[in-house]
Amino acid sequence: MRRQLVPTITTFAAVTGVVAFTLVASAPVGNAAARPSSAYAISAEGQVPVARTPYAESLDGKRHTTSALELPKNPLISLRAGTATAGNDAASVELFDITVGPNILDQIKLPPDLKKSCDTLPATGADDLPIPKLPLPDLGIPLPDLSTIDLPVKNLPDLCKLLLTPPSSLLGIEGVNVWCSGDTGGVDIGALTLLGQRIAVPTVKQSASIPAAPLATITVNEQTKHPDGAFTITGLTINLGGGAEVIRLASATCAKPAAKPTPKPTTTHPQPPREAPAPAAPVPTPVKTHHPVTG
Repeated sequence: MRRQLVPTITTFAAVTGVVAFTLVASAPVGNAAARPSSAYAISAEGQVPVARTPYAESLDGKRHTTSALELPKNPLISLRAGTATAGNDAASVELFDITVGPNILDQIKLPPDLKKSCDTLPATGADDLPIPKLPLPDLGIPLPDLSTIDLPVKNLPDLCKLLLTPPSSLLGIEGVNVWCSGDTGGVDIGALTLLGQRIAVPTVKQSASIPAAPLATITVNEQTKHPDGAFTITGLTINLGGGAEVIRLASATCAKPAAKPTPKPTTTHPQPPREAPAPAAPVPTPVKTHHPVTG
């Protein structure tokens, strides 16, 4: 049973310069080899690889379920819980509390001049102050060289607030629920937070992209039909640093069900024809006669 996760829709203005929605089409990929139904909660490729965890696969058509409460040790991703289920022509994933880039801005050392400027800002009337272009240190995750103008802020007060009270992660996702049955499927995504700012998740039947260069590009509800008849749906694909790191969250694959064997015809032996019963003898009809008298 799918658990409905209702996205929290909040203002998008704080990250207008960083995040915008555009629809994209996913190109079919895959190979001609038959594949089983399968599902996994998280995987990552690139500078910080993470194996598919937890991973479920159904080779015999029976329902298989696996869960995980933590990922292999890595500096990039964490989660609270994930469950993957695969069966005959069906698969699903439930994923809760995912964090990408934990405590990423805690590593930034504020320049003394910027800190002094932040301390002396008036409470109001500072919206037109420019953002200083300052290089940021290595944040410990696969991102290109960044400066303060790459952060999702519009003015110096926003920058001061972001750096003086940094968010707990680069990206936070409340939950992702994905399912497929045959060649159809669906995605439910909870609240999504980018550098402390909540962003609305588009509700679409096909793929949608949230480009946030140079920080991250996020694809929602990516769907792929494979040449062998299988169907894959992935809840979120997160591209960091222009392809340096690709994270996939909640992916389910429904394999084309095997053809059911044709039942062999049963051999029947013909029964000999039954002989018709002999007709019943007619009831004799008495005949009246005169017998001669003697004596």
